[in-house]
Amino acid sequence: MVSQENSTGKPLADFNWLALHHRAKLPERTTFAKRIATLEPKSVVDLGCASGLWLEVLDQFLPTECEFIGIDSDEKVLNMAVQRSSSWQRKTSFIQLDLEREASQIPPCDLTLAFNIFPYIKNLDLFIDILSCRVPHGTLAIRQYDGASLRFGPMPTSKRQEIEVELRIATENSKQFYHYDLDRTFKILRQSSYQISNYEFELFERSSPFTAEFLPYYKDTLLWTCQFLSKKSADYLHTWIDADPLMLNHYFYEVDLVAILS
Repeated sequence: MVSQENSTGKPLADFNWLALHHRAKLPERTTFAKRIATLEPKSVVDLGCASGLWLEVLDQFLPTECEFIGIDSDEKVLNMAVQRSSSWQRKTSFIQLDLEREASQIPPCDLTLAFNIFPYIKNLDLFIDILSCRVPHGTLAIRQYDGASLRFGPMPTSKRQEIEVELRIATENSKQFYHYDLDRTFKILRQSSYQISNYEFELFERSSPFTAEFLPYYKDTLLWTCQFLSKKSADYLHTWIDADPLMLNHYFYEVDLVAILS
């Protein structure tokens, strides 16, 4: 079982998985960090900061006068974030909060990061409203994946469609998170009280030969997918993986929603 759950039971939130994910996408994430650093915030709140990986990237590009505040519900990863931040020459603090239940306690700031956290928020309308009512609410930077855009291959279209349908049904039935959340997120953001907005779609793609930074993330994504499939589809996917164990003839891509609201 490759659940990738953190200590609070959130799927795809284990700190090891998040580290693999982060290393795989570090070039794209660094480019985005440079972009939002041009907003010149004096304070940054990272919602769902986990072990502080995004803040670590931003630490390279923001002046030391900018304060960092990381928020997460998982005490274990917050302790890791405290250790990670020990060398940062800036005011830094970490707060343990249930983002949805205790949203009113999220402090105001110049820049709020909401990166892949919306799938865990059931009442997203209310959550966004609470964020926008802070004084000042500042700028909200969003990066949001969607399960419907994840694609690995090559494989027959019929097999891919079987796998995609089974994965969607299984994750929806689990009711643990919204793995297919781009449309809900997009609609709610467009209806929010944020006045200025920019929406883009960012392609993340890799083709073999894969780098050492990407390959572990790719393999773990495949194994995570297998656990949600029927035995027939899981056996097929395992056979597909074993047919090219060095991953010499593979590709992967996904499309993320990237939005900046103020």
